[in-house]
Amino acid sequence: MNLLGHIRFVVAVGILGILAVLANPLESWAQTTGKVHRVGFLFVGKPPPPNASPPDWSKASPPMTAFMNQLAKDGYVQGKNLAIESRIGEYEQLAGFAAELVRLKVDAIFAVGTRVGRIAQDTVKTTPLVIYSCDPFEHVTRLARPDSNVTGTTCMTTELSPKRLELLKELLPKSSRVVFFGDPEDAPLGWTLTRDAAPKLGIKLSIVGYKDRDGIPDALNAVAKQRPHAVFVYPDAILVSERQQLADFALSHGLPTMHAFPEFADAGGLISYGASPVEQFPTLAGQVAKILGGARPGDVPVQRATRFHLVINMKTAKALGIKVPKSLLLRADRVIE
Repeated sequence: MNLLGHIRFVVAVGILGILAVLANPLESWAQTTGKVHRVGFLFVGKPPPPNASPPDWSKASPPMTAFMNQLAKDGYVQGKNLAIESRIGEYEQLAGFAAELVRLKVDAIFAVGTRVGRIAQDTVKTTPLVIYSCDPFEHVTRLARPDSNVTGTTCMTTELSPKRLELLKELLPKSSRVVFFGDPEDAPLGWTLTRDAAPKLGIKLSIVGYKDRDGIPDALNAVAKQRPHAVFVYPDAILVSERQQLADFALSHGLPTMHAFPEFADAGGLISYGASPVEQFPTLAGQVAKILGGARPGDVPVQRATRFHLVINMKTAKALGIKVPKSLLLRADRVIE
């Protein structure tokens, strides 16, 4: 090859390299830098057995599959340029786990649940926190510019609580005694807003709470003793994982239930109205990706859910002998037959 040919060859290779980077800039950037980003997951749940293999988060659940897929689209792939440090345990363990993730110098911590987020905030003061919460104002004072080490996405469950109570009354117009069931330490404003809305609907609202997973059976027994017309379930991370237990209890005691997430209706709950975690987790992954790319969490706006799904389980309605008004069926986004 003469000198001119050599120059042409070098130029051609350089152009091809540039085109490759432009075609997939994030992935190419990650490959050329060789940096492995570390993200901590902080979840409430049953602790895994000792020496258990790390979970495959891309297959762990539909929301987590959506989360990991979005991270990959943004150029962060587990096993290539992304490492996950997951810590799962009951509430009393989470502060220690959060401190451990800080010591491991992860680049960001992803925390799921309002109460989990508060625990993380009490411990984590500088490491970026991305929180999935029912009430963002438990964590930040401004959504557009959090101006702290915290950002995240809200399902707006707290704000939608009065609307869900209205839908429950529309479904069961004769209902006057309703139990609010949930963890009182999760999002206190959810109870306040629901309680304030109840008298306008002719509903006497009482509350039955629980503090941890082991307390759920006794709390459900307390609900049954009140013999309410319906149960208004305020969700948290533990109840999501125990939704089948909740659905089985309600059906066995002939109790209609109102929920916030479609997953509860899928498990057998009567009706749900709220945002879908599967739709929101990609947003959370995008926020994590921005932080991994160098953004300050205080400059990443807190995102709010924009789509809310009304789901009615007609199997459960028939089993409970409930005739669902046509007005609700026409507005339902999904009816489970």
